[in-house]
Amino acid sequence: MMAEIVTMKIGPRKILDYDEKDPDNNTIAAIGWHDGLSQKEVWSCSAGWWKLEPGRAVRCDIGIVLNPDNVVVCVAKIKGIVKREDMRMWFLGDLAGERYEPWIGKTFERNDSKNPIAYFDEHAIIPPESVTNKMTILNSR
Repeated sequence: MMAEIVTMKIGPRKILDYDEKDPDNNTIAAIGWHDGLSQKEVWSCSAGWWKLEPGRAVRCDIGIVLNPDNVVVCVAKIKGIVKREDMRMWFLGDLAGERYEPWIGKTFERNDSKNPIAYFDEHAIIPPESVTNKMTILNSR
């Protein structure tokens, strides 16, 4: 079975005015994107709580976080998912590391769906080692 890659398109930075916790019960003060966030900061505020298809989400090995302009701002290796009472889910994982650095800053061609979650077959995406500086498209189809 082929692995899938999940993309998570996050909106502009928003300070939360309600109590939100991550799976470790840490408070989440803000979600979304703004210039200057590190990959670690992006991952910590964008790994959840999503409405996901659990069967599909569990097959994902890689998570790509996109900013509002569809630019890759974080790549993570997904280890699992945590389910909340309301059936929203959180991706567990760590930053994917140096191999995926060529994807950072590149535009990811995806449809204009309002759904922030989109899944792609791993073979539909150009491997990081094949990305060139001039390339602006990750999705090869």
